[in-house]
Amino acid sequence: MIQVIAPWLADGLALLGLGVLTLSVFGILRFPNVITRLHASGQAGVMGVVPLLLAVMLTSGGDMLPRTILVVSFLVVTSPIVAHEIGRAAHSVRERTGPNDF
Repeated sequence: MIQVIAPWLADGLALLGLGVLTLSVFGILRFPNVITRLHASGQAGVMGVVPLLLAVMLTSGGDMLPRTILVVSFLVVTSPIVAHEIGRAAHSVRERTGPNDF
């Protein structure tokens, strides 16, 4: 039964991940300042890659489970750190981060 549903579920997860990543790209291009762009890139980046990894795991027959868990945990741990450092760098060079700056 799961062999019948797994390809459809993997396709749905892949489409979901690609849709979230596409919206993330539009957010990076359209948002006006560093803080909102960080939100689009950091949050949606993780939430777009995780469904893609789950789709790969489903199509591989479960052989990729340890690697998927490792990559997802790495993304969840490092994404906030990277976003924080980018925001801190933007603040230190006095990049405009909001509507009331300057």
